[in-house]
Amino acid sequence: MNDGGWVVQLPRPRRSSAVLVGTATQVTPSGLHPIPQAAAGVRALADALTGPAGHLDPDAVRLRVDPQTATDVLDLFPPAGGGRTDLCLFYYAGHGLLAEGDRLCLALPGSVDEPGRAARTSLPVQDVFAAMSQSAARHKVAVLDCCFAARAFDAPAAADVHLLTATTRTKKARYGEAAEFTGFTGALLELLGDGIPDGPEHLDLGTLHRRLAVTLPTSADRCPAPAQRTVGFSHDLALTRNPAHGTGRTRDGLAARARFALRTRRLALQGAVVRPERMEQAVRLFAGIVADGVRELSPTDREVLTYRHAHGSVVGEAGDAPGAAALLDAVVADWESAAAPDDERLTAARASRAHWRREGAVPSAGQGEPTGPGLSVRPGQSRGAAVSPAEPGRPSGR
Repeated sequence: MNDGGWVVQLPRPRRSSAVLVGTATQVTPSGLHPIPQAAAGVRALADALTGPAGHLDPDAVRLRVDPQTATDVLDLFPPAGGGRTDLCLFYYAGHGLLAEGDRLCLALPGSVDEPGRAARTSLPVQDVFAAMSQSAARHKVAVLDCCFAARAFDAPAAADVHLLTATTRTKKARYGEAAEFTGFTGALLELLGDGIPDGPEHLDLGTLHRRLAVTLPTSADRCPAPAQRTVGFSHDLALTRNPAHGTGRTRDGLAARARFALRTRRLALQGAVVRPERMEQAVRLFAGIVADGVRELSPTDREVLTYRHAHGSVVGEAGDAPGAAALLDAVVADWESAAAPDDERLTAARASRAHWRREGAVPSAGQGEPTGPGLSVRPGQSRGAAVSPAEPGRPSGR
């Protein structure tokens, strides 16, 4: 089953195929810069799809790094008339170019980034979808990690292809120059490798997109949000098992869930206007973490108290200051019974409580409480910055 209660669809390994392509180098007459991360991503994705958690047979996965011509790629697809199959998957990492009419093309090593020459020197994405249309596969899926990737939605032959793209029609995909993988593929591989502690047994395409829509825009490189278009119930198709399934109530699982909840909060606060739907999601995520933490550990466990603090803060940021103050009253009371008076996290919780009491005009029992760092905003601010991961290399567009 997946998160929504629907039966997940699993491709049968011996009746599925995948074509994974990466353009890592550039040669004359191309003026594009190389993307060595594309080669690493292709190989790592193949390992993920065919490894212990993957649902594909290694013999059915065809890799090609730096194909010289469009035919080199198109010939990798199974021939037409091969009989009914479960899955035909295509993945590409490299430069995305726009030909005349803003048609998306996938760069090859010698591609020229000029509208009049792009289609002749690269691989038009329409040709990929035309090749996929020859397959009798029940599911056809394309994952595109390139600039302007959602332009693929406009290709006529993509009508029956599930599309997951690294970016929108107008945004450039990004990567850190010192990073091992491109931003989108790196986030996808991390998700497939680490799994989702409170997620389904199998990682369906809908779940992958929902998670990437949070983790990519909140990454250090500020990658664009991915785009997805489903066909029928293709969002229920799973490519791998979830390696973290069933660990959501362990200490490590709760910590991983909290990190994701914080990133959801951070996404809500990005930009000039708070996104209420994302903040409400963060509230729900922390409420679940707190409930499970209290049940499995204890209300006064140090980490559970931290999650309770975060829950109270995001409730306030979502617009319920009195509710936040009430939650933080309980947190501070329990923390005071379990920690030293000068505990840094207790100090932060007291500061948050004081702030939300003022915001909600709740009478305060004490005045002049100390301020300090916390998961919520500091007094006098409408919102604060979430914890951010380590800074990777300088991001580049492609």
